[in-house]
Amino acid sequence: MENATGWDTPMWHSTGFRLIKLGELAQAATASVFEPQRITSRQFHVLSAAESMPHPSQRELSRVLGVDPNVMVGLIDDLEEQGLVRRERNLRDRRRYIVTPTPEAKRLLEEARRAVAEAESELLAPLSEQEVDALHELAGRLLTARPRVTEDG
Repeated sequence: MENATGWDTPMWHSTGFRLIKLGELAQAATASVFEPQRITSRQFHVLSAAESMPHPSQRELSRVLGVDPNVMVGLIDDLEEQGLVRRERNLRDRRRYIVTPTPEAKRLLEEARRAVAEAESELLAPLSEQEVDALHELAGRLLTARPRVTEDG
């Protein structure tokens, strides 16, 4: 599938290359939407996961998001400094901390989710609804067929 947009390199024929470039486009499209909330996309994912899980520990968030546990500690530290999460000792296991989003984080997440949906809609605009559904299904199938790799190690 050659085209005149500069994608006519030998790598263009590699599906892996296309997926990497698509990921970069998605990352760039959503990065700017977090600026008004003064968070990063990584922090958004941590907050979203913490909100959706019942009493998640730092370690559970690390595992679910594929982020190195040591990196997760820094992410939680930053979110705590911003007043977006509370870190509380787990009463059942005093060695672990439960990460709880604050009411401010929940408000911020609502705004950010709307902005992400809009950015994603713009990115996927060239596709039909059925193609978007198929892309979603195929991406999910590929991601769940392989062991999870952490972002940082």
